Amino acid sequence: MITNAERRFIEQWRDQKSGPKWKYYLLFSMAWSVVSFLVIFFLLKLFTNLWQTGGPNLIYLLLTIAVLVGFFSTHFTYVTNEKKYHAIMEREKKSKR
Repeated sequence: MITNAERRFIEQWRDQKSGPKWKYYLLFSMAWSVVSFLVIFFLLKLFTNLWQTGGPNLIYLLLTIAVLVGFFSTHFTYVTNEKKYHAIMEREKKSKR
């Protein structure tokens, strides 16, 4: 028996992954990159004085780190949601037998 939360998850996940996989990765990687850049930027600004010692190349380093964090966050989310989706579907197949 599928719960309401699982039903919502299935509907939302099917909708999110309905297009090509690269579009999902592009959209969510960009979103996670922006979020991670802002978090890293403000934490560094708050707790260190790297802006005075890091020079102009520090921003490029932060952008690179943010893009990598964004991509890996997207990949982790995609894989986790796929596993959850398949586990729910398998459980439903077994319960209908």
